[in-house]
Amino acid sequence: MRNYMVHPTEYEDQPISRTYQYRKVMKPMLERKRRARINRCLDELKEIMVTSLQAEGENVSKLEKADILELTVRHLHKLRRQQSLGLTPEAAYADRFKAGFTHCAAEVSQYLASSMQQHQQQPSTEPTIDPSSG
Repeated sequence: MRNYMVHPTEYEDQPISRTYQYRKVMKPMLERKRRARINRCLDELKEIMVTSLQAEGENVSKLEKADILELTVRHLHKLRRQQSLGLTPEAAYADRFKAGFTHCAAEVSQYLASSMQQHQQQPSTEPTIDPSSG
């Protein structure tokens, strides 16, 4: 039976292969850098989304990474729908204002029409003058 054990002095004299060096040193370092980039981008997305949602009147508390991604995807879909409809945020605001104004005008018109009807249906308390009695 042969002894395949390597003495420590023999091992230290051998150069470290590039593959071994990459696997033991570079790969973990690159992975840390990749995770740091992802986290930085998620922090930026969180800031953007929180600001955007607060502007829309939403209250956002603590967000997990998955929440940030879901909110971003929803927001992008919403922007795409608005864009496909030709709505800019200003146009969407103007459309909401116009719809509110139209609704208000319709209610005022309905109120005036009903009060005119009620006024016409009530017996008149003013004295009427008969022109033939003259």
